[in-house]
Parts: sequence; C-alpha cells; structure tokens
Amino acid sequence: MRTAALLVACLAITVAAPTRARARPLLVVSAEVAGEIVLVDPAKAQVIERIKVGPRPRGLKLTRDGRRVLVALAGSAKVAPRPGAGPASRLLASDAGLAVVDIAARKLTKHVTTAPTPFAVDLLPDGRTAYLSNSETNEVVVIDITGGSIKKKIAVGTEPLAVATRPDGKVVYAVTRGANELSAIDPKTMSLLGRVDAGMRPQAVLFAPRGNTAFVVGEAIPSVTIIDTKQNISKENFVLKTPVKGTPPVLQSAVFSPDGALLYVTTGPGRSVLIVDPAKKAAVGAIDGVGWFPRGIAISPDGKKLYTANGPSDDVSIIDLASKKVEATVAVPGGPWGIVVVP
Repeated sequence: MRTAALLVACLAITVAAPTRARARPLLVVSAEVAGEIVLVDPAKAQVIERIKVGPRPRGLKLTRDGRRVLVALAGSAKVAPRPGAGPASRLLASDAGLAVVDIAARKLTKHVTTAPTPFAVDLLPDGRTAYLSNSETNEVVVIDITGGSIKKKIAVGTEPLAVATRPDGKVVYAVTRGANELSAIDPKTMSLLGRVDAGMRPQAVLFAPRGNTAFVVGEAIPSVTIIDTKQNISKENFVLKTPVKGTPPVLQSAVFSPDGALLYVTTGPGRSVLIVDPAKKAAVGAIDGVGWFPRGIAISPDGKKLYTANGPSDDVSIIDLASKKVEATVAVPGGPWGIVVVP
C-alpha cells in the first residue's frame, strides 16, 4: 500500500510539473536593431535568451503548437552602391526573408530568402503555408515553410504591412497603407480577390475572437475601420477621440481582450495604449507611461496582462490591466519591435 501510494505521488508530481511550466507565459520579442529574437520571462521580468536571426526582424507569428515562431526579416538597410553600379541606392537582398526559430531549442532552424523588405507574416491553418508582406516590392509572398520554398508572389496595393488570415483560412488580408485598403487574397488560388477600403493609412488588421468581423487601425487620423469579411466590404469607420495627453497618438498595432469586449492599441509617439470599446465605437481609456514608441502588443492568455515592445527606449512594458498601470519594465537592448506570447 505504501509503495502504491508513493508511485501515485511521484506520478502526480511528474504530471503536474510540466503543467506548471506551461502555465507561465513566455514572451518572444523581435529586436530590429540587434537582429535578434529575445525571449523574456514576464513573471521574473527578465531576459532569458537572445537568438540571432538576421537583419531587422519585425513581424512575428507563433505556430499553433507554440513550438516555433516565424520572423519577417526586412534585411540590411539601404546602402550606397559603388560608382557606376546603378541607382543612387539599393537594398541588399541576400539576408532578407522569413526566418523560422525553434523556441524550445532556442535556435534558428530555417531561412527563406526573399527580396527586401518583408514587414509581417501570418500562417494558414494548415501550419505549413506562410504569407509574408513586402512593403518595398508591393507583394505578398507565399512560402512553404516545410520545404523552405517560395510558392508564389502576389502583387497587392502599395506598401503592404500587416497580414491576417481569416479564422476559417479561406481569405488572407494584407493592409496596404499606401493605398488605404486591404488586399483580400484567396489562398486556394493564391490570387487577389479584391480590395477593400480601410480608412486613412491603415496600419494593422485583426479579427474579433468570434464572428466574421475584422478591425483595421489607421495611423493618419486615429481611427478604426470595421470590415465584413464574409462580403469583403467596409462597413464603418469611426474616429477615436483619444484621452491621451501630450504628443498625438499614431496608432501602430492592436490586440483584443480574450472575450472580444475591448481592443488595446499602441500609439507610437503617444507613449500609451488606448483602450477601445468596439461596441461603443469609442476610446474609453488609456494607459499612459508606456515606453518610447510602443509598437508591438500582446496580451496574456488570462487577459490580465498586456505587453508592449518599445523600440527607442529599448524595453518591454508589462502592464497590469486591473490597475491600468505599468507594473514592470524589462530592458531589451536592440530596438524591440514585435511581440508574441507563448502560453
């Protein structure tokens, strides 16, 4: 009896330990200047690993199993060519593309080379096909991440930035800031379905946790455009009368609360996070005192914490949503840009 009880106790410990380890979220941050992916433990508010991936990592996408992160690499910055070599400036293409990082192994496992300058990436539900926006070539590049090959390049509107896949996987949307539109793509045919009005200088697109509605945040005039993604039409645009004091906000990226009731939006030079109620079509609050130029944003699985990547101040803010205050700041040298949570 004593032996059996001991075995049961040991089994319980063995099963419980991984559960506790998974319960603590891990932050994955792209450090654009450093050319690294940085792993941050938010519970301890400290960096635990830095992984070299290539020049100017920007947008991130976590695979469904949480084991890998896809990284859009903008590549080396513009450089002056040698005399007689051609245009006044050109981009180095060999180091731009899509990087795949194994989070558990903490290493770069794949690099798919593309033309510069990739901006963001999303993944189809099949877990194998990535859609990578390129703001320089005005394309969305379809990549087989298993084989590491480019399947197709799709011409879209001017300056594609954020990319998001409809939850059913049947449409991929690329925000085209220069065209003030969304480009809707059919993944089955890898062709353009059409273009949807998305407000002035759209910056990011995301889906509500339930339903067929997408929300686009615009940076020119702080605003949100509501998109009916079944019909691929723009339904409404509302301007946010922001309660932020000081420098006017320039909306960058956004994340929903787990229940879809609130939208949290980073404001760039506004150094804050706006709290938007989509039902009221209004900003209902703000979290001030965030680091310099918060861009990337993520939320904990339980909806209690927000995390922002603040480039110029080289840090990540950990925000307690109950108090609406920054409770910790983690130094992340190297220009934090994007951020995702590994549950």
